[in-house]
Amino acid sequence: MNILKEIEDLEEKEELVDQLRCETLPLVMWGCGQIAEEVNDYLKMKGVVLNDIFVDDEYYTPNMTLDGKKIISYSELTMRYTKFNVILGNSSYEKADILEQREHVNKIFYLFSVNYGMYDKTPKSLIRDHINEFEMVYNLWEDEASRRSYIAFLKTRLSGNNQYILDVYRKGNDFFRNEIFQIGEEEVFLDIGAYDGDTLRLFRKENNGKYKKVYALEPDNSNRERLESYIRNEELQNIEITGKGAWNQKCKLNFSTNQQQISGILMDENSVAGSINIEAEPLDDMFSYSEKITLLKINYLDGVKEALEGASGILQNHQPKLVITVGFDCSNIRSIPVLIKKINSDYKLFLRFNRGMVSALTLYGVIG
Repeated sequence: MNILKEIEDLEEKEELVDQLRCETLPLVMWGCGQIAEEVNDYLKMKGVVLNDIFVDDEYYTPNMTLDGKKIISYSELTMRYTKFNVILGNSSYEKADILEQREHVNKIFYLFSVNYGMYDKTPKSLIRDHINEFEMVYNLWEDEASRRSYIAFLKTRLSGNNQYILDVYRKGNDFFRNEIFQIGEEEVFLDIGAYDGDTLRLFRKENNGKYKKVYALEPDNSNRERLESYIRNEELQNIEITGKGAWNQKCKLNFSTNQQQISGILMDENSVAGSINIEAEPLDDMFSYSEKITLLKINYLDGVKEALEGASGILQNHQPKLVITVGFDCSNIRSIPVLIKKINSDYKLFLRFNRGMVSALTLYGVIG
């Protein structure tokens, strides 16, 4: 594959803000979760005004707000406006076709990249400067679907056009439901970045709530409290939670807690509002003598490389199935596959999109 040839004549999509400023119809946002907050922050930063925020009728409850703005139902929205433009405020870009069928919707817009404030397109110069690395990674994928996903990711990051992803996206995929592997009822699951139990819910749904053991790492105090509450309410057993971070050495790290679902390690040493110091150590030190880890998941931006370096013994000896989000930027996608192969060359690596956006690009690793 000549990656440079694939991207050289790629047309960049017009900047979202420029598109929005050409519109005269009301602009409304679909969604009210973490992605909606990120989109709202971006629009405010760019001086773009949202006329309203809505959710579908079946998800509406009174007194819902976002950034002090009342959230309304779709039915109420259609009573306010005959025609309007919609910007997506959720991560399920593949569901945009639901909106396309509605007579009141004029145009649909989206931020191709949302999480961790990474709104800007990747310059082609970055690909050119690291072309040997990108081409090496291309050759590490086990199947054609992975290679197509890889190229679609790069094209989307360079152009801002999410259609490349939608062209290769397969509906129904998630962390634990895919054609790469199946999870069973005897899994020992190491959930790194457990948040409030969102992936634990997916995990339990896929294996009918049966498992051998779950180890959950979540340094964010508020997220961990919600995780603990979920476990108590569901009366779950055999789950151990720690507030430690995963790293390649024992140390203290700066950790941002004010981003909820996308809280994470601060790679520079400067503290910011909402940051705390956390204890971190290698996963090998925490879990190498535990029951054999059969499934390992990582879902955050910074520190993935260091976490895997600190889990080299687990990857060599336990050989768990791997589920790692690599779509937040172009750094992890070109370094993480190489690192995994360096630690254990027996891993077979695959790529799939779990939703129709760049940050949902997921690496799967299996032995044999």
